[in-house]
Amino acid sequence: MQTEERVRQEPRPELEVPERVRQEPRPELEIPERVRQERRPEPEIQDLLERAIFVAVGSAIWITGFMLMLSILLVFIGLPLFFFGLAMTEAGLKGWR
Repeated sequence: MQTEERVRQEPRPELEVPERVRQEPRPELEIPERVRQERRPEPEIQDLLERAIFVAVGSAIWITGFMLMLSILLVFIGLPLFFFGLAMTEAGLKGWR
C-alpha cells in the first residue's frame, strides 16, 4: 500500500498533437483506377492431359529421390532429384487452384 506522499497529486498535462502529425489526405496516396480483369482461357482436354502427365512424372522423380535419400550412401543423388521432382510437380499444378 502506498502512502499519499509517494503518489503524485498533480494532473497530467494534455498532449498537444503537432500540426505535421495531423491526418490530411496526401495526393500521392489516392486510390488508383480499377485494373481491368482479363478473362481466363477455358481449360482444354489437351492441356489437362499434358499437365497430368507432367505432375505424374514430377511426382515419380521426387518419390524416387526421397527413396534414394533414405539410403544414406545415395543421398547426393537423391537430394537433387527430390527437389527437381518437387519443382516439376509444382509447375504442373500451377494455376490449378
